[in-house]
Amino acid sequence: MRVVVRRTGLNASLLRAWERRYGAVDPGRSDGGQRLYSEDDIRKLSLLREAVDAGHNISQVAELSLEGLRDLVLTEQARAFPQGAGPVRSRATGLDYSGPGSAIARAAGNGVRTSAADSAPRAHPSPRATEFLALALDAVQTMDTRRLEGVLNRGAMALGPEELVDDLLLPLLARIGLLWRAGEVGPASEHMASGVVRRFLDWLLEALSSHEPGPLMLVGTPAGHRHEFGAMLAAVVSAGEGWDVLSLGADLPATEIAEAARRKGAAAVALSAIHPLDDPHLPGELRALRRELTGDVRVLIGGPAALSHRAALEDVGVEVLADLSELRAKLRSYPG
Repeated sequence: MRVVVRRTGLNASLLRAWERRYGAVDPGRSDGGQRLYSEDDIRKLSLLREAVDAGHNISQVAELSLEGLRDLVLTEQARAFPQGAGPVRSRATGLDYSGPGSAIARAAGNGVRTSAADSAPRAHPSPRATEFLALALDAVQTMDTRRLEGVLNRGAMALGPEELVDDLLLPLLARIGLLWRAGEVGPASEHMASGVVRRFLDWLLEALSSHEPGPLMLVGTPAGHRHEFGAMLAAVVSAGEGWDVLSLGADLPATEIAEAARRKGAAAVALSAIHPLDDPHLPGELRALRRELTGDVRVLIGGPAALSHRAALEDVGVEVLADLSELRAKLRSYPG
């Protein structure tokens, strides 16, 4: 059960309710009576979660087949994608990619997870960005590392920093997560893509870093949160806005973050919290961090887990961000 909870993002009580009340899945049993979930069970539960997140009632979708759920989720994603640039078909899958979708992939288990801040897609992504997205997805599907690297590098040369992040990188991560949940890509493809994107973000952060001194932003994830893509994207956005950025890495306790901020004279700390969504320790960690820093050091956080604790975090003086666009706006609003 613990593994299924981790991979699907569903809590145990909700998972059991979906089984018992709605017959969502029918796991086997071990000799000792423990539930035995198949890969298809896990995939279906992940897709059910996606469908429910999109507004469907569990009672209406629980009996759908795996294929039916996959089509439903893909349809919901397509509705969220702006159509401004016209469709581009992926040669590897036959799927139409007609523009960036929801900006953040909340993939289950080992799927790509991004975050701080899922950024709303532009109303009219450029045809260039849409084409780069389709090419990148083809490279992921065919596990062509060099081609994916080349597409991202060409995108960096052709697109501005904001367009690169919002119209290529975020949609790419979202689509990889969606395709993983739908069974269109396997763990090997996802891991390959994660490695390429991680290296690209490291390079992009260095390329955007200014040689002129600016205010210092520390970026990382709080204790218990190991998914770094959101923090890496926040670092890239901050560097693009003229901040000096120091990446602290993942899963750091409040005391360590505060000590680093004091030693380096940071003007702000930006964190990303993705999973687990219902982390009961997150408000306490941020409360401790805020208490250890002086009032002039801003503390910002984004990501699904942060949004689920928004009221508690804002009560202790932490700025909770809904997406990367909000991060940009916040940074631009700060004085000199």
